[in-house]
Amino acid sequence: MSSYPIILCRVPFRIPLGGGSTDLASYYEKYGGFIFGLTINLYMDVLIKKTRSDDLIHVHYKNFEAVTTVSQVQHELAREALKMRGIKSNVAISFKADTPAGTGLGSSGACSVALLKGLAAYNGQSISNLQVAAESFQMTQNLGLPDGVQDPYVCSLGGVVVFDIARDGSIELRRAGIKSATIKDFFEKTLFYYTGVSRPSKKILTAQNKDKVLQLKHRTKEIGQEIWTSFKKGNLDDFGELMDEHWQIKRSMSNKMTSSIFDEIYDEAKSQGALGGKIMGAGGGGYLMIYSPSQKVKNKVRRALERFNMREMSFDLDPNGARVKHIMI
Repeated sequence: MSSYPIILCRVPFRIPLGGGSTDLASYYEKYGGFIFGLTINLYMDVLIKKTRSDDLIHVHYKNFEAVTTVSQVQHELAREALKMRGIKSNVAISFKADTPAGTGLGSSGACSVALLKGLAAYNGQSISNLQVAAESFQMTQNLGLPDGVQDPYVCSLGGVVVFDIARDGSIELRRAGIKSATIKDFFEKTLFYYTGVSRPSKKILTAQNKDKVLQLKHRTKEIGQEIWTSFKKGNLDDFGELMDEHWQIKRSMSNKMTSSIFDEIYDEAKSQGALGGKIMGAGGGGYLMIYSPSQKVKNKVRRALERFNMREMSFDLDPNGARVKHIMI
């Protein structure tokens, strides 16, 4: 071979729209879960190639590792993925994400999907996005992480994703049934901000395994299903109002879900006419989503929130999910 290929796996991040936290085992094993989400044009890219000057395992993220055995790899997702794919040496893995970890867009799910799909390609194997989603979730469970089901499935499958979670953890995908015009309307009327605050979700998610919180999740699941219905009907104002109710429920689940500054931001947005919003993921920071009923209101909200010095983001739908490419240069 005159040139060594580069394996590039790209996986989109996701936005949760309904049912979040009912995808945790502490809930769905008793009551079943429901998830409605979509993927956006922010990505986790994982690049994989053979090492040339040594037979070590190289892992390059915010740190750089060069070790002799898989067990020595400190990056826990990379270590577990290498074990699952049976790769023991002579491989280099590099990560590049469009957003930091701990910001509520499903980074661990996107990362695990990219690793498993990319390393399968490195081994000369092809794997479906549905299969890699299941393997990715199993990988986080092997590591004892409190991650839910939605991240690997939504990130891997891509586009608009709706599914039920049975008590045994099996997934039943649903046809989304949403018009492209409605998705376009959603992005046009929604403000997305990066707050600059990242947080590990483990403590927040672990704190949700309590009886009081489980009862609140019954309504969370209902709201998620109602939000899906509002999208199918093209009535996004109902979605905005349901997000407002969801905000109040999420706040009551844990005192770590929000903070005085996020409450101030949210109240300011509502005072300018926004219908609702949410902090992405487990809560406590990351990305903030605010829905307005019109462009006029959206602009009012934008001007009012300028004083908080958040970074406004422009998102669009990514319809493709996880994909892998062999690059010969």
